[in-house]
Amino acid sequence: MIIGKIVKSDSHINYVCQVYGPREVEVEPGPADYAFGRFVRVAVRSGQGDEPDPLDVALGRNLEPTTYAVGVIYDTILLNPAFGSLGPRLSNETQVELFSPDYISEKAVLIYIMILGMLEQQRDELGENHVLSTMHGVPLLSLELGSEIETMNDEEVRAFHFFSDPNDPGNPNGSQAYLHMGYLPHIISQRNSLLPMVTLRIIDQLERLFPQNLALLSIVKRNFAWRLKVETTG
Repeated sequence: MIIGKIVKSDSHINYVCQVYGPREVEVEPGPADYAFGRFVRVAVRSGQGDEPDPLDVALGRNLEPTTYAVGVIYDTILLNPAFGSLGPRLSNETQVELFSPDYISEKAVLIYIMILGMLEQQRDELGENHVLSTMHGVPLLSLELGSEIETMNDEEVRAFHFFSDPNDPGNPNGSQAYLHMGYLPHIISQRNSLLPMVTLRIIDQLERLFPQNLALLSIVKRNFAWRLKVETTG
């Protein structure tokens, strides 16, 4: 589900997205769609080659691989420029919508997104999506203003955390996929009071998606919660 578009960035990995409001999209996103700790993705435009035919994309006939930046929502801001303007008005909000349909409301919901890695996906002739590659860390390419933010379902989140290194001598299972959270050092290095809490929220989601790794995730969660407690108490 598309929930909004990028309106600014604070750094190469931190972006601000404005959530679509009433009448901006066919299906207006609700608070659960941009909840704290939600995984989202943004299509990356490499600038190479021709743009795909919009009709092919709409009909699901675009078979070219698509690269996405994968991020997590870690903060929400409610923007209301009218706050503090308590003077008399000739019309209330309901009357303005009725008599001035072209009026643009300046209220907005802004969400902050941290990019955690990249994911390359391709659609086959049957319309099914297949993940070609994943990467955790800082992406090489930056995102563009106006790029749309999409929510990720459980299968896409699970695919983003599945890694396989068939040529890695340290991996005895060969090409067998395994759980990977390579973005954790990336999150820990950032200075934001909400990021430790969003990390715990991510682990909660992974415990549900990877029940076979529950013991490992429980250890990571306890260690991280202990570190957060120590840093908070000083």
